[in-house]
Amino acid sequence: MWRITAFGLALTACHGRPGPYVARARPALGAVFSVGAWGRDSARLRRAVDDAVDSVRRVDSLFSLDREDSEVSRINQRAGRGAQPVTGPVLLVLRAALAVASGSSGAFDPTGKDYRGVRVDTVRGTVQLRPGLTLNLSGIAPGYALDRALLALQGIADSAILGIGGVLLVVSGSPTGGGRHVGISDPDNSLSPHAWLELGHGAWAVGMAAATDVDPVPDPRAAGSGLHARSVTTVAQAGMLANAWSRAFFVLGCDSALVRAPRLGLGLICVDQQTRWTADLNGRVLLVTDSASSAGTAPAPGREPVPAPAAAAPESTTLPSSDSSR
Repeated sequence: MWRITAFGLALTACHGRPGPYVARARPALGAVFSVGAWGRDSARLRRAVDDAVDSVRRVDSLFSLDREDSEVSRINQRAGRGAQPVTGPVLLVLRAALAVASGSSGAFDPTGKDYRGVRVDTVRGTVQLRPGLTLNLSGIAPGYALDRALLALQGIADSAILGIGGVLLVVSGSPTGGGRHVGISDPDNSLSPHAWLELGHGAWAVGMAAATDVDPVPDPRAAGSGLHARSVTTVAQAGMLANAWSRAFFVLGCDSALVRAPRLGLGLICVDQQTRWTADLNGRVLLVTDSASSAGTAPAPGREPVPAPAAAAPESTTLPSSDSSR
């Protein structure tokens, strides 16, 4: 069984995996990209891991705001000057970001002000920003970087763990290889796990957003930071979705997030005064804090209008939060 303390950037395995193991860590997109992979052919595995690192470097060259020559920086420098040509990857990520912005009613916004001021022309391959707007895709580009890196490992790595910032991709190629457990950080102490999430066979993307002083998640719709949730963990099939929706759900708050997540095909663990998760994660979440034995009842998920078709509120499991003062 693997146990991964996900969001403190510490990756550990309780039991060794068979076959060669290759790991790398490099700075990218304002964080650290890490990859560890297991496979049968050590030479091929090393080349695949190096290719994964190179793919993340290319993503960094397109999206990093720390680089004046990045494509996103160039678009920002020419805001208000008409349509600007962009490459396919930037167009793809920007369209995904705008879709999350629309689907979350602006709780996620790649401009931080008004995503409706961005015009994308997929036929001409151009992007136009309204004067005064800038793009910041740091809430979705890391997930895209992991998705691209994973492509380099396919067919070569039997299992892998890839991470950057608050996003992980966990891959198990063997259904008999044992359970994978991702540690969900305590909102009050990022070095301690609040819960363990079990992941099964296949590839899983896990994104987390939390209320921390180091990296607050802003609410694009109002001044200050989103304060409706203390911690949100989103489980998806793609890094981009896990990355962006974890930030949107954090701003929206647990009641709204627990309604929206199943309609989007996403799993969710949300912590406010209590800990709740979507029905698809029943039996896969183990709370490990001392307060887990206390009684607690959470309000039912809200039923606010959402863009997706109407559906019944999801069943969720309720446990008290990790705050020992409660």
